[in-house]
Amino acid sequence: MTGTTVPLPGGSLVGDSSGDAVMEGLAVEKTVDVAAVSGRPRAPYFPRRFATAPRAARRTEATGWRRFAEDARWYSTKWFRQMLFVAMHPEEGFWELKRSGDWSSVLFVVALLIAARGLVMAVMGFHFVFFAIDNTVWSVELVMEQISRTVTFGMTQFLYGGNPEDTSILQEGVRIIIPFVTWSLAHYAIAMIFFGEGSFRDICVSAAFSFGPYIVIAPIATFVLTNSMTLNERSLFMTISWGTRLWVAYLFYTHIRVIHDFGTGRTLATYAIGAVTVIIIWALAALIFALSSNTYEFFYQVFYELTTR
Repeated sequence: MTGTTVPLPGGSLVGDSSGDAVMEGLAVEKTVDVAAVSGRPRAPYFPRRFATAPRAARRTEATGWRRFAEDARWYSTKWFRQMLFVAMHPEEGFWELKRSGDWSSVLFVVALLIAARGLVMAVMGFHFVFFAIDNTVWSVELVMEQISRTVTFGMTQFLYGGNPEDTSILQEGVRIIIPFVTWSLAHYAIAMIFFGEGSFRDICVSAAFSFGPYIVIAPIATFVLTNSMTLNERSLFMTISWGTRLWVAYLFYTHIRVIHDFGTGRTLATYAIGAVTVIIIWALAALIFALSSNTYEFFYQVFYELTTR
């Protein structure tokens, strides 16, 4: 709340920063909420650490796991509200994260992302579990699936995309963490070339909070729709999945623009070059793994020949 003065009809007005105004010798106190007048959204409401005096006294006496539980509840509530605020008001949300984001929030949101993916797999209807889009025939469904999956680096899956018997939450966690880390590194490298203002922490925090729509929508949509419709009626579910992914992609675009103070052209260039850099990093990692495996096999065979003959 910022106090200021506004002109009142019927007389002259002299105001100061405290909101006190004098009109024709009459002292009038007037306080205006500048955020409400300007129409800008407020920052997310944070829960109080000490709501009442008795509660504060109880927390002072609490030690060990009880105090840890209270801190965990407070921070998780704060970060979840920030995540919702970022999804609804990206510009203000990412500016707030640039000021107050920390590494603990990254771990929290990424854990929520992995948990959301696990819930999607757990609550999905049986007939959708074995469903896969036909890659041999071009269709709108195939094009939208490929585009929406690519712009989010495969971290926002709504379908299994493989054999359910070979799928586990650990495997899905790796599929989320590795793209997230490589994207953050690639984003930071490209942003530094373009003289971006954001730090590596800002990039990781903003990227994590960009997945808010998927975390909230994906488990609910999967549970409700896949258990109440047939495969022939899947158009609504697929549309929601594409819309959620494009929403996440828009948040990625916005956080690049906001935290680095880029224009539209430089933001799109950072996004595109960063995606290409992610692919190059994965290709180099696969090449190094293949070469190291062949090198190990070569020395193992040499050692075997020397020891057995």
